[in-house]
Amino acid sequence: MPLLADNAIERRLLAAAVALIVLLASTGLAFLSHTLLGWMTPVGLFAPLDLLAVALSMFVGGWIARRGFRGWAVVLVVLAGITSAVAAYGYAPPAMQGTAHWLLRNTALQLALSAAVAWMAASAGERVAARRLLSARA
Repeated sequence: MPLLADNAIERRLLAAAVALIVLLASTGLAFLSHTLLGWMTPVGLFAPLDLLAVALSMFVGGWIARRGFRGWAVVLVVLAGITSAVAAYGYAPPAMQGTAHWLLRNTALQLALSAAVAWMAASAGERVAARRLLSARA
């Protein structure tokens, strides 16, 4: 029995699970080590280590899936970002007016950048897997 599934759907499911685990582990480690730093810009937060975690995890996912993971990578990252924003909104003090607007404004840039990085990293992972597969067959 092969380590990785031969069925494309099973590979994508495995890739999504592994990518989410790597994403949660890498952002969790960065948070616990207090290195999850970012810069507030006029259009929102820019956190490069968070983008690096997205790139690493979605590259791994693209590499496992081999093809067809780019769209799923974007969906995974956007869902994780929206879930985080909703959780942050749920823990916000009720007396604060405009909390939802503030959260959306400050997370929109990072969410858009994360989606773009997820697409590019998944594409790179798919290309590396395709090259490796072609060189193994040759």
